[in-house]
Amino acid sequence: MANRLKDKIAIITGAARGIGAKTAELFAAEGASVAIWDLNEERGKQTTQQIQDTGGTAIFCKCDVTDSAQIEQATQQVTSDLGTPNVLFNNAGIAVVGELEHISEADWDRQYAVNVKSIYLVSRAIIPLMREVGGGSIINMGSESAFVGFPMHPAYTSSKAAVVHLTRSMAVRYAEDNIRVNSLCPGTINTELYQEFIAQQDDPEAVNREIDEMHPLGIGEPVDIAWAAVYLASDESRYMTGAPMLVEGGILSM
Repeated sequence: MANRLKDKIAIITGAARGIGAKTAELFAAEGASVAIWDLNEERGKQTTQQIQDTGGTAIFCKCDVTDSAQIEQATQQVTSDLGTPNVLFNNAGIAVVGELEHISEADWDRQYAVNVKSIYLVSRAIIPLMREVGGGSIINMGSESAFVGFPMHPAYTSSKAAVVHLTRSMAVRYAEDNIRVNSLCPGTINTELYQEFIAQQDDPEAVNREIDEMHPLGIGEPVDIAWAAVYLASDESRYMTGAPMLVEGGILSM
């Protein structure tokens, strides 16, 4: 089905590569005008150009989503170049690996700044604009890790649990403004970030096999999550808010 997102103006954070980039491509293919927010200017512009080359509408905004001044500047660029946004995908995230007693305070704070605080900062900037145009859809990137206690990821898993509950609070508060807020919770996805993690292991092949076997459907691909984001951004999900949408290959059924 084409044009599922016709007339939508979408902001996707962390969209230079991986799930964010694939989602930007699908959003544009479904008719949305897309603003790609990322610190990686080279990759962000490449993704933007790819969308434009296939007839889609996209702009790139260099933005650190932990910096409110940069968020304000990027928001102004979106409204000037595309119009008022009615879709926001808070996708930007990082993964700090390490046992709790070995994680530095700086790394812990950075984990929460990117994964949780950025949702607060970006949403704070965009919600008033959505209200002006009668509502919209906010998608916050959660994870299977919000529901599973992975021992080497206490910072990451706890940050994603925070995202799920922040989403619920936002959903209840902004329903009266016709702003839906849902979290999208992927399983392990074959992104560059995942490949970088695997490469750091003592036995990469064994670790990859173990993770794959944890998921009944195996490790997923970025497109699997991007299509779920299309649904949440579209009017097809108009009666859905506050929900953690699990697209996790069956790991939570094990």
